[in-house]
Amino acid sequence: MIDRRIAHTFGWMWRAAAASVVVVLAALLAGCPPPADNEIRVTVTGSGANARELTGEEIVALARREAEFWWYTSLPEKQAREYLKRFEADHPFITTHLVRGSTFEIVRRIDRELARGQVRADAVHVLDPGVFDDLRRRGELYAYDAPDARHIAPDYQEARQWAAMRAVTVCIAFDTTRLSADDAPRTWPELLDARWRGWIGLKDAQTGGSAYAQYYLLREEYGASFWRRVAAQRPHMFRSSADTLRALASGEIDLAGGILGYSVYQAALEGAPVEAVWPEDGVPMTVGPLAILSRAPHPHAAILFVDFALSKVGQQAIVDISGCYSLRDDVQPPPGRPALSELNILDQDGSWAEYRTRQDRLQSEYSRLFHPESE
Repeated sequence: MIDRRIAHTFGWMWRAAAASVVVVLAALLAGCPPPADNEIRVTVTGSGANARELTGEEIVALARREAEFWWYTSLPEKQAREYLKRFEADHPFITTHLVRGSTFEIVRRIDRELARGQVRADAVHVLDPGVFDDLRRRGELYAYDAPDARHIAPDYQEARQWAAMRAVTVCIAFDTTRLSADDAPRTWPELLDARWRGWIGLKDAQTGGSAYAQYYLLREEYGASFWRRVAAQRPHMFRSSADTLRALASGEIDLAGGILGYSVYQAALEGAPVEAVWPEDGVPMTVGPLAILSRAPHPHAAILFVDFALSKVGQQAIVDISGCYSLRDDVQPPPGRPALSELNILDQDGSWAEYRTRQDRLQSEYSRLFHPESE
């Protein structure tokens, strides 16, 4: 199980990158036009025995010339903007731009840009590793050895392609003014009790990567019949955890039957009477990779962002800002949240390619259950 793997420290080193394209650094620094949008940038100079990686100073010089950076992310907008502010504080010569949407909205936008050959995105971060595996197989990810990736377990990265920027968990939540902890479900099958019929809220797996992970992982654990019985409970469907929390606060629902743990954590910090339940039979978890697109217009600015995001400072920032988990081996969980090693984590047990391959079929199955009107 992945929860056992989390408890170990991984000190492995990444294999050296093989140079495949010659970049004439002197010409770039002298002001020659950047490569066309459909050309892959490789940050090495020379070839054969003389090939070498760019130094940190050379990457910074190229990033200064690029002067801007576009980040496509599913991180909530307020949190994403605060995170970019911290990056800009360390890199004031880079102007950052944010494109924020749900996981699958961002994926569709990137696919459109790639299809048209008009790529604006430099770096991508959404809650679905399968998306990144697909981009990798299509040759759409920039090969970069991020030094700090050595602090992240191999299960949560693809060498020279992507590494997990954060991990998120899915839990059950209730309003403490209307329900006691003793009355709240402690396992997922308890959602099937007749008392909750019509009073459960779910985040929609058609928009959110975390909700798809919940559907996938609980389907693996309990079979498709579990979700058919959940659908028979007539749950309310919401686009986001924020919408689910508002419905919980208003009394529209009694239980959030699938909600991001960090959203509950943040709401409680802000004084909302809401409490998370970490189901004893398993807590679904997925990771949000970070990667640079091979056709990124500003690849060296993106490298600086990736280095910041995977550094201990950058990982502590994502924990502090969002309440998510870092998968670095030297960053602690948010105050007041259980460590991942204390939870019975449910995580993808096979390959990310398999996770992605089954996605279209399972999302169609999900749609038939929870959005029959869409047919």
